Amino acid sequence: MLFILMAVVGIGWAAVVSLPFAIMSEVVDQGRMGFFMGLFNLSVVLPQLVASGLGGFIEHAADKNIIYIISAGSLGISAFLWLLVKESKSINAAVVNSSGH
Repeated sequence: MLFILMAVVGIGWAAVVSLPFAIMSEVVDQGRMGFFMGLFNLSVVLPQLVASGLGGFIEHAADKNIIYIISAGSLGISAFLWLLVKESKSINAAVVNSSGH
């Protein structure tokens, strides 16, 4: 029964993991697809590496609230970096024209 449940959960997890890549592949310039897919993959993998690297430190820390401090710092850095992203007008026009609207 457990294997059947895990198979059903696995199908849903496969969709959750692959859909962002599928959505991005329709919007990104085909000539730079590898570059952007690599960046997107790093945005998934780097937090996992940091979490696994800090896991032992957090487990043995006297104050377990340090995870909230790390999370807040990561959120602040991410918000700041998103402020640096600028969207060009030509990309917006191409997306609107290709979607048929």
